[in-house]
Amino acid sequence: MGNTLNFFIFLFYIMTAFSIWRLMASYSKSLRAYQIIIWLLWLLAIICHAYSMTPIFDNNYSVNLSINYALVAVAFIISITLYISSIVGNTQFLGIIILPIISVIFLFDFSNMPVNVPLNNFLFIHVIISLISYSILCLSAAQSLILKIQEKKLQSNQPIGLITSLPSLDAMDNLLFKILALGVLFLSASLITGFIFLEDIFAQHLAHKTILSILAWVIFVLLIFSRKIYGWRGSKAANITLVGFFILFLSYFGTKTVLEIIL
Repeated sequence: MGNTLNFFIFLFYIMTAFSIWRLMASYSKSLRAYQIIIWLLWLLAIICHAYSMTPIFDNNYSVNLSINYALVAVAFIISITLYISSIVGNTQFLGIIILPIISVIFLFDFSNMPVNVPLNNFLFIHVIISLISYSILCLSAAQSLILKIQEKKLQSNQPIGLITSLPSLDAMDNLLFKILALGVLFLSASLITGFIFLEDIFAQHLAHKTILSILAWVIFVLLIFSRKIYGWRGSKAANITLVGFFILFLSYFGTKTVLEIIL
């Protein structure tokens, strides 16, 4: 059952990403029916995705956030956040990068020790805020990649294909920093709640995770202030965002991989 469900989740996400690509590459962008197909495929993927997360919860008022379930949870937050923002705003193009990456998660079947977090513990608040911050900053990384490609194509006078369907470069740059600012807000809350709720980060093997998270936070904050002061934007801002996200990714999933699988 699990393998079959994973296959359908993978299929729905891939079909949604392909449909978004086809819609953007098509000159008949006014086709409302095509857009409805995208919403339906994506919604099916989200529903199946949500159902696949039921094993995370057990009968002991705790959730299993081992690396496989943590990846699935983060992917779910990213997917539903992007789905909603695509309806109310112009962010659907991010699905071309984000959705295939999410789909790949369901091709693997990790087997590792459970990491249970009690639901009636304040630590759970810290975990949820952390997952949300990683999810939002993942969207900023995807936005950075698309922004870099768009800027490169425009500079080489090759604004063809999907590039012509994207918002203007200024709008893309502003969107990047809006996502980044929201992500930094949640990352700040994650760090604060971590220091409050975690009794001893060294005893809990979390020192390296905390240091890397703080380093990523510093990079993101410096980037935001540098934009206001020095006007950093475009590829430079995108590159720094990607560096910050890579460090943040290592802080959480790199740490979990080492502790749960390698060691």
